[in-house]
Amino acid sequence: MLGWTIRGRTGVRADRNLNMARNRDPFTQALSSLRERIHSGALAGGSPVIVQDEARRLRLSTTPIREALARLSGEGLVERASTGGYVTLRLDATAARDRWAMHGHYVRIAVEVNLRALGAVRPPAPAYEHGRPIAAVNRLFATIVCSAGNQALWDGFQKVSGQLDLVRRHEATLFDDLCDEAIGLYTAYNEEAAPAFAATVGRYHDRRIGAAGALAALVFAGVGPREEVARSGTE
Repeated sequence: MLGWTIRGRTGVRADRNLNMARNRDPFTQALSSLRERIHSGALAGGSPVIVQDEARRLRLSTTPIREALARLSGEGLVERASTGGYVTLRLDATAARDRWAMHGHYVRIAVEVNLRALGAVRPPAPAYEHGRPIAAVNRLFATIVCSAGNQALWDGFQKVSGQLDLVRRHEATLFDDLCDEAIGLYTAYNEEAAPAFAATVGRYHDRRIGAAGALAALVFAGVGPREEVARSGTE
């Protein structure tokens, strides 16, 4: 059973209760905090993660911090340092380019798997999040890959997507048409045949592969991300 599921109202209530319990769990607290600090750039790429400092900040023992770092290592967001301990993932232009290419491959493979299994029928697209085009596109791609029903494909997609969050937050600095692009992807998914949609997915990823150097430079410079651009040229 895949880890990404859509639940009904009862499931949502159960998840809310479970999340409340998890929020009190030191491991979950440490994992959530460290992941957010890495994605937001508060822990810059290539910087050491000091276990004692993080434990002091969160008012936890060092054990859940170490356990959380081990999990994040599996996600590729931290790496073992040669001198011991962990350092955060540093995505240079080449690494970002390679991950965008893999992300595109995962989505296209899922499109092909769904086409063979379902023909012209497609899993419904998630609701479009107006004003949040980056999040909306991420949800669309996640829906497509999850619906393929292949755990290895899903795990690989999640890992690469999580690493790309390091540069994704800077997209609005480079691209002023994110909303139009997101709407175009949703429209293509809902209305076009699989080959045409795959071509749209290819253009989306080629654009980011081409901009990988600029996105990585923004991360390294410590530039704060702009808010996602919500306007649409069709409005």
